[in-house]
Amino acid sequence: MKEKLRVGDAGRKGKGVFAVERFLPGEPVLEYGGKAEWIWDIPEDVWQFTFQVDYDKYILPEEGSFGWYLNHSCDPNCVILGTNRVVALTTIEKGDEVTIDYSTNVGWDGFAMECGCGEPSCRKIIRSYRYLDPALKGRYGACVSAFLLERRRETA
Repeated sequence: MKEKLRVGDAGRKGKGVFAVERFLPGEPVLEYGGKAEWIWDIPEDVWQFTFQVDYDKYILPEEGSFGWYLNHSCDPNCVILGTNRVVALTTIEKGDEVTIDYSTNVGWDGFAMECGCGEPSCRKIIRSYRYLDPALKGRYGACVSAFLLERRRETA
């Protein structure tokens, strides 16, 4: 089967994931593979590559995989569906970098990292889902990690 993605140079962000073929909105782009583990069972030096799937549970993608290199954007072209699926939010053309909004995957209140996405809508600091603007949460709707939606329903 032909790969529809490749890892390549993403400039100041280091490496990133790029489309080899066009993706249409709603089309599956990638799935984070790996076993969900407690964060304290994952070496701290690779935490930056993890994908949160529940409170204190994360998937560490295989080193060098697409999940390892998927970058953040404050104006992403992909969203998260369910636990670990990434789907196209907009049409992604061949050669475009594939991105998600890390805030739609993080439930740890203490999370904060500088953003270097370069988008006009850049928030400068990426924080957990809880701190997203309500209008942005509305735009993403159910297209965030499932555990965050469950938590939102519990506190509503």
